[in-house]
Amino acid sequence: MAKKRKNDTRLDPFATPVEGSSLDDLLDQAKIGDVITMPAPSDPQRTITLTCQVIKSHNIENHTQVYGQNRREQSLLNEKSVADILPAIKNDKRNLHPALCWQKGQQQWVLSGSRRRKACMLAEADYVILTSSDFNDQDAKALAISSDQYIAPSLWELGQAYHATKVYLMEQGLKGSYREIGSLEGVSHTAVADALKAFEYIPKEVLSLYPTANHLGREAAKKLIEAIKINKNAFEINHLNIHDQEFLNDTVSDEKRAMLITHYLTTFENKPARSEALLDNKFIKVQRNLKSGDVTIKIDSKVLTQKRIDQLQKLLANYN
Repeated sequence: MAKKRKNDTRLDPFATPVEGSSLDDLLDQAKIGDVITMPAPSDPQRTITLTCQVIKSHNIENHTQVYGQNRREQSLLNEKSVADILPAIKNDKRNLHPALCWQKGQQQWVLSGSRRRKACMLAEADYVILTSSDFNDQDAKALAISSDQYIAPSLWELGQAYHATKVYLMEQGLKGSYREIGSLEGVSHTAVADALKAFEYIPKEVLSLYPTANHLGREAAKKLIEAIKINKNAFEINHLNIHDQEFLNDTVSDEKRAMLITHYLTTFENKPARSEALLDNKFIKVQRNLKSGDVTIKIDSKVLTQKRIDQLQKLLANYN
């Protein structure tokens, strides 16, 4: 197989031999007007007949839509999120590897190749597709998952997908728990929990502040969620004011910019107290957590004699 170029976003989601070659090679060799066949993504025993077509750059937005099963939030795609393929597509004036589309009437629904679609629109390049009316919803979901192998969707985008799975499970009479979702999606329940919390707590408008959606990882998401829980009003004020901050114009790496954005959004000038002091002197501090009501007692070892320890044990033993 020839060495991959940046414009070559080929995937081999099925790895099915076709006349001594891989399916991916067959798709690569398709020319405009060619008609080829491939096994259906959800059922290798079923055949999909595809026609290779080209959609002129000025028609891409009107003649194509990204199918709902696709896990990428299209409104978050930008030049940075397609930077790995954009230069070559600009140079070639088209995408090298055709996208896969489901033809419904006059509309082409993109099943695999939404990043190529966005790159072609940005580059004012033609969009080459392999299209068929033979696809179904199961094929669309299989292609959505397999296309994630090239560049994985962000934590927030996965959360959006897992939320849809949760709704589906609940419609089937199940709880839609993290474990149920994880079992269906083939991931751990902790991965589901992190992604779902990011989607449920962090507004899409906040995510769009980052260079790309993938720059908001688990640790940053946890910081944002914690800040929202502590003081949602202060967080929203920071969100409104962030566009006036000079650091957004600094010449720094995308990773550094993402860190600065997270730090600004989660830093409040007057953070609300998380606990109140019930007793505070040189040797003893007693605090109550305002959220949980739990009480913490800290006693300096200098005054914590054995007699006092015995008295504390006796006192606390009566609590149940």
